[in-house]
Amino acid sequence: MGISAFIDAVEDREKSVTVLNRESVDPLYRMLDGMFDNDNVAVTENQDPDAPSDVVLLRDKQTGSLAISQMDEISETLLLVNSDLYVTGTVPLEEVETPEVVAHLSDVTFTVSDKQKFLLIHISRHIESLALETDGGILHSSFQQLSRLRDERGTADAYRTLADSGVDVHVYGVGGWEPPAFADRLSVHPGSTPELQDSWFVVHDGNGDENRMAALVAEEIGPNEYRGYWTFEPRLVREILGYLETQYV
Repeated sequence: MGISAFIDAVEDREKSVTVLNRESVDPLYRMLDGMFDNDNVAVTENQDPDAPSDVVLLRDKQTGSLAISQMDEISETLLLVNSDLYVTGTVPLEEVETPEVVAHLSDVTFTVSDKQKFLLIHISRHIESLALETDGGILHSSFQQLSRLRDERGTADAYRTLADSGVDVHVYGVGGWEPPAFADRLSVHPGSTPELQDSWFVVHDGNGDENRMAALVAEEIGPNEYRGYWTFEPRLVREILGYLETQYV
């Protein structure tokens, strides 16, 4: 079983996103709809005289669980920003904030490209930030090209910070790069297999705490187009960790 098989095997949860008493402008609502566009995620709006304005509700139809965020939270962290925010290091890893509604879109397979790709970038930073906050355990991260650890300032800053923490960081990707100085504090796994060329994963073992386990797995299926999902389910995270440790570590 490989990364691609983990994506194929996930049982997508059906979820609904509802904007209550929307006051935000139409283009912002369309951006929300476009960002979460998925057969298993329905985006609608509704009026409720007993609720405040611009509240976004996410409901998991299988479990009935509910997550709540303000529309401006989602706009400021996801809709009105782009990947340059993290590539350039504008937001330090310690300051990454993820609205509850975004985090709880877990266990849904997304196919993303262009602007939508930022959804997976943000979740990657969310998991890296979770590992840093835990200050322990093991983090596995694949970059396709290891050179991103040097060439993307924001990525370099994030992993330099992680390298200086109590987290045991393992990085994967195609080699042929000039490692940055902090690479000697990482466990580097270079390779040129099709899986490492195409895969994007960020997985943290929680350092013994199931509530801090998390994984994102994705694969490039076309030029700058990715298919994948993220999860906080301990069973799924353990299966992915087991594969990585057996296959590469």
